[in-house]
Amino acid sequence: MLKTPKFWYENNIESKIKSIILFPISILWIIFSRFKSSYTKTYKSKLKVICIGNLTVGGTGKTPFAIYVFKILKELGVNPVFLTRGYGGTNKGPVEVRKSHKFKDVGDEALLLSKVGTTIISKNRYLGAKFIEKHKKKFDVIIMDDGLQNNQLNQDIKFLLIDNNLKFGNKFCLPAGPLREPVNIGIKNVDRIILTGNSKINDTNFLKSYNIPVFESEIKIINLLKLKNDKLFAFCGLANPNKFYQTLHENGFNIAYTKSYPDHYSYNYQEINNLILKATKYNLKLITTEKDYVKIKKNKKLIHVLSIEMHLSVEDKCKLKLFLMETLNA
Repeated sequence: MLKTPKFWYENNIESKIKSIILFPISILWIIFSRFKSSYTKTYKSKLKVICIGNLTVGGTGKTPFAIYVFKILKELGVNPVFLTRGYGGTNKGPVEVRKSHKFKDVGDEALLLSKVGTTIISKNRYLGAKFIEKHKKKFDVIIMDDGLQNNQLNQDIKFLLIDNNLKFGNKFCLPAGPLREPVNIGIKNVDRIILTGNSKINDTNFLKSYNIPVFESEIKIINLLKLKNDKLFAFCGLANPNKFYQTLHENGFNIAYTKSYPDHYSYNYQEINNLILKATKYNLKLITTEKDYVKIKKNKKLIHVLSIEMHLSVEDKCKLKLFLMETLNA
């Protein structure tokens, strides 16, 4: 489980020294990744494949955008299915996510996707695609949640999500920085870039040299008006927890206290009970993300959940629809 190092996104002497020290390991990471990629056989599915991914470690809004694309495809009369790795789960798949599955079986992201549409988890994306092709339901499009660095399955459309606040950090690859691969390599053949993060400064200049169409997204909160007058105790297990806290602040919520855990954190009963006791002691309301909420087993009624949706502007949504129709029908 990952807790994002601060030096990846800071521009001070200490952070630069840490990155330089780790840089030789980053070189080994790049060599290993390229070697692995060159020896991976790529399967061309009978279905169209839309890949939604990023270049950095940590959340950039891939799951909300995958859900957004799913709904747009439905509007276009297309029958999509989600394919995800099932990160954090013990089941390697391929298997369809059911209501009986728990977080430890299939991971948190798969549980969220399955609430929207049919979701298949498969650590091996090739086997996942074959499983979908033989499914009793007839699907038209596979939406692959995360996978720009995965060459097991040919991708017809590639969406790259970038957090407009964090961008590419210090531009170093793991572990010296947040990148999974160098930007100039990872951005090749990307069809569209989606900026996320609700940044007040819509800076797209850093992308001009790549000549790729850019869409700016917006996160909207659903049904939390009743908490506007309460003091909140916000907690989450995300790679970039400040994004969650910032979203609450920007929408006028009063955050009195926060508690952060590593990404994909698995909560136990005692930890949740301690959070509830602390919130009760200081007369605070507990709130967390949907991704964290699905991992909590007991006392869920005492915890509020931040439900969000990702949206594009009316103009960008029309452009996205047109692009999907033209590409999928080609």
